[in-house]
Amino acid sequence: MPLCGGHELLVAAERGGYAVPGFNVSNIEMIRGVLDAAEAKHAGIFLQFNPSNLDHMGGADVTGATARTFIAETGVPVALHLDHGPSLDLVRHAVRVGFTSLMFDGSTFPLERNRRETMQAYAVAQEYRLALEAELGHVGGREPGVATSERVLTDPEAAARFVEETRVDSLAVSVGTAHGLAGEIDVALLQEIRAAVRGLPLVLHGGSGVTPHDLRLAVSAGIRKVNISSELHSAFTKAIAEATGSDPRPALRAAREAVAQVASDRIDLLGAAYSA
Repeated sequence: MPLCGGHELLVAAERGGYAVPGFNVSNIEMIRGVLDAAEAKHAGIFLQFNPSNLDHMGGADVTGATARTFIAETGVPVALHLDHGPSLDLVRHAVRVGFTSLMFDGSTFPLERNRRETMQAYAVAQEYRLALEAELGHVGGREPGVATSERVLTDPEAAARFVEETRVDSLAVSVGTAHGLAGEIDVALLQEIRAAVRGLPLVLHGGSGVTPHDLRLAVSAGIRKVNISSELHSAFTKAIAEATGSDPRPALRAAREAVAQVASDRIDLLGAAYSA
């Protein structure tokens, strides 16, 4: 199936009242593992790469070509998404090498700079009719390839002004989660933000480690995309560590299967199974 765009997945999620998983991966086995899960569950997904993932894969050009090759062999809609793009140059480059969904992350910048550069990134996305995600407030924690500082919760009034001025297609919000395996969700704050932005699809970063109960509440409150990275990488690493023998291929197959299991569980939890 051809690549799809972020618009398509977000519209379907809004209509169906579920959240699309955004799986951050950093090697071929992880790519194949999450695509295995997406096909088995008949679910659309975002296949995501942040700057660290891109570097490990050999750069944006190699990543784009590799990911597009595997996506073309799947039977479900998959958006190739740039996650936490820290600069307009990287956003433009991602478009050139075939990414179909974009995030510009100016959340560590002063508000005015975040607003201004997000508007510039939106102009790039609009030129190619691609969806743009931005972040307001700041999701803290630690994750390779993600610029982080102390957590700053998203202010609903500021979010309303930001989305009106930037016209972004989705907004990553800070409501208590953190990058890595931790986080609790302030559902009341999330509901306030959702009302303030008039139903714009909201994105939850730091989805790994959030309890199933909290994730279900978040989806009910308007989260339409959830990013998952640390859980996938932890499952991959654990499978490799438990492998024996001198041939790496069985270990890599086991790691792919472990990633697929985590991805499958998250697809179910977010209500995205059988949505494609």
